[in-house]
Amino acid sequence: MKELKGSSIAAGLAAGRAVYITRKGLTIPEHRIPPELVNAELEAYLSAIHDTEKEVLEYLGKHNLNTSEEDIINAHLEIIRDPELKDIIQKLIREELHNAAKAISVAYEQTILFFKSMENEMFAQRAADFEDVRNQLLRRVLKDNDNPFSGLGADTIPIFHEIQPSEVSLINKAGVTAYICELGSYTSHAAILSRALNLACVANIPGIAEYIAEGDQLIMDGEMGMVVKDPDVEALEYYAQKLQISELIHQKQQSLKTAKATTMNGRDITLSLNIGLPEEVDKVAELGSEGVGLFRTEFIFLSRNELPSEEEQFEIYRDLAQKVAPSALTIRTFDLGGDKLSHLIPSPKEDNPYLGNRGIRFSLAHPEVLRIQLRAILRASVFGKIRIMFPMIIDVDDFLEAKRIIKTCSDELYNEGKEFDYEIPVGTMVEIPSAALSSDALARECDFLSIGTNDLVQYTLAVDRNNDMVNRYFIQHHPAVLKLIRATINNASKHGRSVSICGEMASIPEYVPLLIGMGINELSVNPSAFYEVKRIIRNCDDKLERIIRNFDFSTSLPQVDDLVYRSLKPYYTVKRSPL
Repeated sequence: MKELKGSSIAAGLAAGRAVYITRKGLTIPEHRIPPELVNAELEAYLSAIHDTEKEVLEYLGKHNLNTSEEDIINAHLEIIRDPELKDIIQKLIREELHNAAKAISVAYEQTILFFKSMENEMFAQRAADFEDVRNQLLRRVLKDNDNPFSGLGADTIPIFHEIQPSEVSLINKAGVTAYICELGSYTSHAAILSRALNLACVANIPGIAEYIAEGDQLIMDGEMGMVVKDPDVEALEYYAQKLQISELIHQKQQSLKTAKATTMNGRDITLSLNIGLPEEVDKVAELGSEGVGLFRTEFIFLSRNELPSEEEQFEIYRDLAQKVAPSALTIRTFDLGGDKLSHLIPSPKEDNPYLGNRGIRFSLAHPEVLRIQLRAILRASVFGKIRIMFPMIIDVDDFLEAKRIIKTCSDELYNEGKEFDYEIPVGTMVEIPSAALSSDALARECDFLSIGTNDLVQYTLAVDRNNDMVNRYFIQHHPAVLKLIRATINNASKHGRSVSICGEMASIPEYVPLLIGMGINELSVNPSAFYEVKRIIRNCDDKLERIIRNFDFSTSLPQVDDLVYRSLKPYYTVKRSPL
């Protein structure tokens, strides 16, 4: 038996034999065509467009996809129908006398290379969508009827180097319930569709062929990101029990969906979600969340080759607000620096972008970009309950400067006769020590505060959490961090302002009782942690509050360790509530 660890892309348990998916390489003819064959090649290309579009529309009609998943498929339709690409391809055939396959290859390659050059996950996904459509068109033009998925079924676990969205649909049709990828991302379109179709997936196991051979018996645990080769009797029994337990957990989670996030001593906790992609908003209704506590708008800027217009942003924010209503949608203005937007806005290279021109600093340095975003948010505010939140604020002057731009945008919209929420709540992230230390002044001016613990820990302890050499210093419950959190909570309370935690601490079980005991009444968590956090909230009681109230956060780290991992342990490990 051998265990291989990868990344969890889509949860689920499955057993079957390994089948490697090897795609036959598409050979693109390089020859030029004689003028008399131009019409035939144009016809071959247009026929491929028609047949590919028809197949995508049939897929949309057959599957019960939610709106966000439909958006992914519709994005492929837009690529298929792209008039600019059509013109380029037809021009290459007519004027350059390329054969249809060569023209498709040349036209699509330019766009694919453009997105790949950005070295960003969002752009990589955009490149993958174009590659998928290109390959579908090429297979039709070249009359390639090879089906690498023939012979697949529920008793097989196919292994891909990298899977494309259209292939997710094909293996689902074949009855496959789980697959493995050497390369894969949780936010990719293929991953999103896999979760929609209940296909379990584990990814990011480099060199998997060294460990698993064709035909090997596998157990795949999508939740843990684990693949077990040739499981022994003990492993088989373990996973059989895990399957039974997961079914019981699912049933209990369904009962938690309608249960309130209320402590045993009657404190109501607002429990909302962090999302980074519009398609994730469906999780609000699916899980029974109280809205979106953090919508990261970065994807709008990262996933394209031009700045998004006001109208495009308005439509995104409007649709999200309508889906979340009557709960709140908290929109954080884009939190990016010049290093991420150099393809859209020329910016000088920075040696240390984490301490440079990023977040609200970058927005204030490019007020027109911020103004367009704020106008779009304000216009969308009449369609639901929207809140605006600024990132990377260092003090009250920083916040007021950003808020003045909202006033300018409001005046413009009023003069244009456009509706918006005149009293839209405006808040700030507290993710820099100076903001926490200035939280008294910030709470006087802000409508709400939200603590971003990831950056707060990073900046307080001077630790790059992505640096393996120092990540042992990234201690989220360090006394210095907790003192800043407590100061922010106390100052917000003094001025009657709400304060939430939207960083990773809110999603980590052992920290939830700590935060509740410190007085936090709002948590915004990752969707995968939602039910576990709600369960823990329902375990909290007045004894917990007394423990935290009497604890001195000026103490040493070992004493805080003892608090978190011994005194508070019963609250996140023992289930005492009725559900």
